[in-house]
Amino acid sequence: MANVNDVFDDVTGKQSFFIPGAKKKQEIIPFAKGEYLAHIIESDSKVVDVNKGEFRAELFTYVVEAAEENKDKDFSYTDITGNPCDTKGDVYIGRKFRGKLWRFLEPTKKDTFKSNSSGNSGYMRFCEIIGVECPTEKKEIGDDVVEVKLLPTLTAKDMLGKAVTAVVDKG
Repeated sequence: MANVNDVFDDVTGKQSFFIPGAKKKQEIIPFAKGEYLAHIIESDSKVVDVNKGEFRAELFTYVVEAAEENKDKDFSYTDITGNPCDTKGDVYIGRKFRGKLWRFLEPTKKDTFKSNSSGNSGYMRFCEIIGVECPTEKKEIGDDVVEVKLLPTLTAKDMLGKAVTAVVDKG
């Protein structure tokens, strides 16, 4: 009968081990709920169907990196034993957070998906935060003429290096 190591090695095709007395990894401080000053360092986008094709959106994913300006900020977190702990923000400098952003697209006469323009408030706010202008224009929607904000398609060039505040919380 095979032992656990044989089964593990057969499945992974690789061996692993631990060296007693080896230097342990640096203590990891968990992220604290709060606001981190950061810069966008990566971005990507793709067009996706949303809600089983009811809507279509461009999904932006991005990574922000906590900036040096956090060093003197105070943060509180709960450690693994449930005890509250306080720390300065210097432990978070260089740490990365991931985010996503939705830009719901407007259907043309050929499309079968619906408009979800009310879902674009976060995208508009993001554009304003990074300094990308959203001009106002009047559009005929149904029987009404409505003032709308035109939302640009952001590119990596528009986003990379921009200063933002990353809000970290559960959910």
